This record gives sequence, C-alpha cells and structure tokens, in this order.
Amino acid sequence: MTDVQDNVREMLTAEQVLAMIPVSRTTLFRMERDGLFPKGRAIGLHRKLWFKDEVVAWQQALQDPNSPLAQALRRRPTGKERKRVLEVVKAG
Repeated sequence: MTDVQDNVREMLTAEQVLAMIPVSRTTLFRMERDGLFPKGRAIGLHRKLWFKDEVVAWQQALQDPNSPLAQALRRRPTGKERKRVLEVVKAG
C-alpha cells in the first residue's frame, strides 16, 4: 500500500453510526453537541460523516466504568458543564 492509502480513515454516515449505536438520531446529535460523542465532519450542506476509529474508541471508553466518558454519561451535564465535560473526555 502507498502512504496515502495507509492514512485513509474509514468514515460512517449517520445511518451507519446509528446501526452501531442503538440510540435515536436526536440522541446521537444531542450527545455530539454535549461533547459526549465524537464530532462528525460536515462534507456538504446536508451531509455529515464520522470517523469509524473515533466511534470505536468511544465504544471502548464507554465499556470502562471509570473512564471520563462513562462518568459523564451517568451525570448528563447541562449548561456550562458541557464545555468542561468535553475537555475532560478529549483529555481522557
């Protein structure tokens, strides 16, 4: 494989993400907004994709009850806490 092919990351549509993560579309976008799910990348006016490796890493962090993500999901932060939770999850 070439260097370019080695650096290509698989991307998922919202439908593919929802097939992996059994939540409603609204919940998916709410978790993303709250910093509790990886941010999708807009590739067009009405099209967003997520990197598969980030979704898989999110699933793995969710399985660890001591991870910042699992703890944040149990608390469901609101308001100003969202920004702090996002920073903690990213640093995780």
